[in-house]
Amino acid sequence: MSRLHVSVTAGILFAFLLIASPVMAGEWVPAGSDQPGFRIVDIAVSGDGAYSALTGNGGIILLTADGTECWRSPEGGYRSVCLSENASILAAGGDGLCVLDKNGTVCATVRSRNYLNDVTITADGSLIVAVADDETLRLYTPSGDLIRSTETGDDLVSVAISPDGTYIAGGTVTGNVVLFSDAGEERWSYGLSRQPVTAVALADGARTIAAVSADGAFALLSRAGALLWSGSAPHAGGVAVTADGATAALADRQGIRFMERDGTPAGQITGLDGSVAAAMDSNGRMVAMTDGTRISGFVPKVTAVAEETPLPEQSPGEAQPDITTGQTQPHEGEGPVPTSSPFPLLPAGVALILSLGCAGRGLRC
Repeated sequence: MSRLHVSVTAGILFAFLLIASPVMAGEWVPAGSDQPGFRIVDIAVSGDGAYSALTGNGGIILLTADGTECWRSPEGGYRSVCLSENASILAAGGDGLCVLDKNGTVCATVRSRNYLNDVTITADGSLIVAVADDETLRLYTPSGDLIRSTETGDDLVSVAISPDGTYIAGGTVTGNVVLFSDAGEERWSYGLSRQPVTAVALADGARTIAAVSADGAFALLSRAGALLWSGSAPHAGGVAVTADGATAALADRQGIRFMERDGTPAGQITGLDGSVAAAMDSNGRMVAMTDGTRISGFVPKVTAVAEETPLPEQSPGEAQPDITTGQTQPHEGEGPVPTSSPFPLLPAGVALILSLGCAGRGLRC
């Protein structure tokens, strides 16, 4: 093949790569917020992203994605809350277990002699898992029937179940991350820190497990217990993982950071005052956090590739005000909502011209 043909081919390939590579990620914009008037200690987002829930010393509240309150429960001493895929079942734990449906109707209340540190639920709402301060892991039906109680040998302060219900992950008060089967049988234990593991999350089939401790040790683990990535996140308020395990989210004083399962940065929401808790839907399209006073939700804003037609009340040269409170800072070529260059043909043309010119002169490009 002649040098001209090689150069032309290389130029076209390079131009194609420039066209295909996104050059900037979409912004995260507020989806809604609510200030309930009491201290928030935990939040949850339904798997479909249509609902969120919060709990604290003022009870339980279910909200739509835009922050509209659906209902408030009676006051209760709850420490944790979880939602099924479509929010058909909500469970809260603390002094006992409370299970409600989407309409706020109480399905079950379970008294507990020991405090429930955390609760979690499968996507279909068929199984609720609670961990108590008597070193037990408990499995319940939505009607409040106890299926099984397993001695863990150490107090679990955090717990998560994979959306498909195949695995359970727990964080111990002594700093270990423990993986259990869906029946509560221990598979392995990983030493993350000497401080309590305050939050855990895992994907379908436990493909990716995220955990953070009280002293800021953060790790992504595989189903086999191998370390995928580790880092530091002082004052972290929570972790979340998409159902496919491709993306994890970590909330701390820097905002909400997104990363791939190998730790590659995949975006960030900044401008937040701190995080007590955070949650994300199954697809990573809705994320919520709380600073203890207010719950705030965010969704990606897709930037149009083609030139936009000015709105009737906007002159062609008039800029629109930016109401975004957070913006992603993506790793090259990656981000929650990648968009293409607004001038996709420009780099292609430049690359092709340079290649042809170099070839015609016998030069090296």
